[in-house]
Amino acid sequence: MITLVLAQTVFKPKHPILQTVSSTIEGVSTYVSPTQDIQLNFTLTLQMLMTNPNLADFQFKTVENLVYYRDILVGNLTIPSTTLPAKGSALLPCPMVLQIDKFVADLGDILQDILQRKIVIETKAHMPGKITVLGIFKAHINTFSHCKLVLNFPSMEVEVQVCELDTKL
Repeated sequence: MITLVLAQTVFKPKHPILQTVSSTIEGVSTYVSPTQDIQLNFTLTLQMLMTNPNLADFQFKTVENLVYYRDILVGNLTIPSTTLPAKGSALLPCPMVLQIDKFVADLGDILQDILQRKIVIETKAHMPGKITVLGIFKAHINTFSHCKLVLNFPSMEVEVQVCELDTKL
C-alpha cells in the first residue's frame, strides 16, 4: 500500500520542460538589387533550457528543432540523445544557419516583409523520452515547444519572442 501511495504522489512522473530561453541573430548577410534579387542569410542561435523536475532520470531521444518562414522549412537542428539527471537541467546553445532566400518560392513575400521592416519566423521543437521510476514503472513523455520570433529588418535583432510549451504523457 505504501508503494502505491508513493508511486502516485512522490514518484508520479512530472512534465519535463523544453524551453527557448533566448534567441540571437549573428552573421547577417543581406543583398537586395533593383531586379528583385534578394539574398538573406544569418545564424539564429537559440538557447534551449531542458529541465527535469522528476525524482528519476529522464532519458530523451534525439530532439529535433525546426525553423519555419511562412510555413516553409528553412533550417533544422538536432540535439543527440542523452539523459537529464533527476531534478537536473541543461542549457544548450543551438546555432542554425538559415538561408531564407533559397526556400522562398515567391520573392514578393520576403520583399513585403523587408518593406514592413519585420521578418517573422517560427521554431518548433519536439523532445520524446521516458522516465523509469524505481526501475519498474516507465512513463513515455513527449514535450513540445513552439516559438514565434519577430525580427527587425535591417538590424535583425529579435524584437518579440512568444513561446508555448506542451507536454503529453
